[in-house]
Amino acid sequence: HVGNEVKNLSENVGVLDLSGFAKCRISGKNAENFLNKLVANKLPSKIGRISLCHSLTSKGGVHSEFTITRESKDSFYIVSAGSYTRLDHDWILKHMNDDQVKFEDLTNSLGVLVLAGPKSRELIERCSLSKFDNNNFPWLSAQNINIGLAPVFAMRVNFVGELGWELHHPIEYQNHIFDKLMDAGQDLGLKPYGIRAMNSLRVEKSYKLVGTELSIEYSPYESGLDRFIHPNKGSFIGLDALNKWREKGFDNKLVTLEVHETSDADVLGNNPIYENGSVVGRATGGDFGFRLGKSIALGMVKPELANVGQKLRIDILGKMHEATILEESPYDAENKLLRA
Repeated sequence: HVGNEVKNLSENVGVLDLSGFAKCRISGKNAENFLNKLVANKLPSKIGRISLCHSLTSKGGVHSEFTITRESKDSFYIVSAGSYTRLDHDWILKHMNDDQVKFEDLTNSLGVLVLAGPKSRELIERCSLSKFDNNNFPWLSAQNINIGLAPVFAMRVNFVGELGWELHHPIEYQNHIFDKLMDAGQDLGLKPYGIRAMNSLRVEKSYKLVGTELSIEYSPYESGLDRFIHPNKGSFIGLDALNKWREKGFDNKLVTLEVHETSDADVLGNNPIYENGSVVGRATGGDFGFRLGKSIALGMVKPELANVGQKLRIDILGKMHEATILEESPYDAENKLLRA
């Protein structure tokens, strides 16, 4: 069933309800300064652009992951994992001690439908008067559009590694938007897909989850977030501890592995990883990658072993399997599909 959902999405188009995302707006005269101190990445400089940003603990570990979109000079739309809504929003409010910064919780008032697949542009163009080509709607950008009669904040991002958009909308319009998409997408093969399919898709892209690949236990460098960390941008939470950690050296490195000769089970997470009979790491997550036709795992291993082609062994339900470290993002490593 999951394989059929993945196949249809990768060949046609699929839709997923992710309304559970944590959503908020940070605005005000000092909103930019506040967020700059909260996250380790640079904020988007242009209105309508999107950045993936991480907030670190005082000890340099990864506390939260946010998708931040600049709505205007002094307003930012922020999305994070639904399962961490309370944690993330409490974290923001804990550090907000400026009356020139306003927090607005939008989690329950906004819904999200994720439209993805090679035919997603053709479908959304049937439902909206806006233009969705690369010149008018580039990757990692967002715009206010209409779908049918509904106002939608469309973000060209997704967690599955295909051409697509997140459609953020007032929750009362969700049925109208869903019906409009389903009616217009019948001949394009539009079908819903679920979280299990999304997990299969994300591990093929080496996309990280908060609480597994990203954790307060690991530095962002151990989790492969180097390009999202800018230690020279100015002070932010955890910077001093992160610099000391980097000077000391790291004990782990996140890798993507192909697990060989699996039968009826794939890596779920916390599976021990071995080299020459000794435990050298642990899996953080995994699944069968239906687009690649391979069992894929993500895991933390000792840095000296984190080399492409390295042979390791991994335990799945008491059975040992050979595993080989792959290049990061073994599916569409150059993101040609996302940028299509």
